[in-house]
Amino acid sequence: MKTTLPKLILGIGLPIMAAAGPAYATTTPQPNSSNQSKPHLTRTNASPVQRFILPARGYFRPDAPIRVIFATAATHLPAALWMQFGFAATQTLAHVHVTAPSSLFSPAGLLQFHLYTLGGKSIAPQKIKPPLAASKPLNLARLFPPIESAGTYILTWKNATPLVIETLDNPGFNRAALAQIPASQIASLSPAQKKEMMLQFKPVAIHVMPLAYAKIKTSKGSIAFKFWYDEAPNTVDNFIALAQQRFYDGSNFHRIIKGFMIQGGDSVSNIPGRAGTGGPGYNLAAEFNDRPFVRGVVAMARSQSPDSAGSQFFIMQAANSGLDGQYTGFGQVISGMKVVDTLANTPVSDDNGTVAGPKPTIISIHILPATLSIYFGHGK
Repeated sequence: MKTTLPKLILGIGLPIMAAAGPAYATTTPQPNSSNQSKPHLTRTNASPVQRFILPARGYFRPDAPIRVIFATAATHLPAALWMQFGFAATQTLAHVHVTAPSSLFSPAGLLQFHLYTLGGKSIAPQKIKPPLAASKPLNLARLFPPIESAGTYILTWKNATPLVIETLDNPGFNRAALAQIPASQIASLSPAQKKEMMLQFKPVAIHVMPLAYAKIKTSKGSIAFKFWYDEAPNTVDNFIALAQQRFYDGSNFHRIIKGFMIQGGDSVSNIPGRAGTGGPGYNLAAEFNDRPFVRGVVAMARSQSPDSAGSQFFIMQAANSGLDGQYTGFGQVISGMKVVDTLANTPVSDDNGTVAGPKPTIISIHILPATLSIYFGHGK
C-alpha cells in the first residue's frame, strides 16, 4: 500500500486529489514571514579545546545511576564523526582528558554545567559540596532528581555539544493513557492497589544522546530542521538511525503538491512504477501529538493505518490544520524554506502530486551537533 497523505480538497469547483485517506477541510496557506530570523547552525569563536559530555551508555534503566563524564580533547574531532559514533568516536583521539571535578565548579562554588527542559526552563541542582569524587562518572540523578521523571532534558557544559536526555514512558502506560482513566475509578482503589497501578506508569528507560539537527542536501539546495524529541522520541530515533546509515542518500522527493507539502524518503522512488511504495521494511507506532501542522513542519507519511509510517517523510510548505493529530510531526525547519518553495514548483503529472519528469534528489541527510540557539532561540 502506498505511503501517502490524505486527499486534499483545494476548494469549490477544483478537483479532489486521488490519494488514499480521509479528506480534510480547506485552509488558506499562511507562509512564514521571510524576515523571520534564523538561528545560526555553526559555532563562532569556539575554543580550540574541544569539550565533550560523555554518557557511560546510551540507555539507562530507571533504577540505575545516570552517569556521564566531562572530558576535553586537544586534537580535533569532526562534528560528523562525533554525531555518527558518539562516545566511541572519542577513542580515536590521541589525547582525551577527563575533567577534574574541581573544574566543574566556579570559584564561588557554582556548577559549570546546566540542565534545562526542552522548552528552555532551567532546572536547579541539588546542593552538593565540591570536590566531586575524582575520576568517577557523575550521577546526574543525584544532582537533578527531576530527570528521573518522564520528560525531555538538555544537559550543557560550556562549548560542548549538549546532550539530550529522554526519560521515556512505556508507550502502553504513558501519561496520556493515565489521563484517560476516570478519577472515580482510581479513587475506588485501595492504597496498595493504587500504588501497584501507578507503578505501571513509571518511566521504563532513559535515553541519552548528543543534541542534533538534520541537514538535508538536495539537488536544489539544503534544508535544515530540528527535532521534536519530546513529542515523537521513537520517530526521531528512527529518522536519525536511517540518516546515519545513509538510507536516504540518492532517494527523491517523489510526491509534490504546491501550496501543501513535498514528500520523500522512499527507498524505491527511482524504480519505475514503484514510487510511493517503499520503506525500511518495518513500520512505526504512531506518535500523534498536539503540535499544529504549520509551514515548515516535518512529519511522517503513512497509509490509512495510523501505525504504517516507516521512512517516508514530508515537509509542509503551508499550514493545514486538517493534519493536526492525524500524522506524526517530529521536527520543524530552521533553515531552507526557500528551497522547499523551489522544490514545490517541480512539475507534476496529476492532482496527486506525482512528479512528471526527473525527481528532485535527496543527495544526503546528515545528523549534526546542535547548539542551544537552535532549540532555544538564544544561548544559555
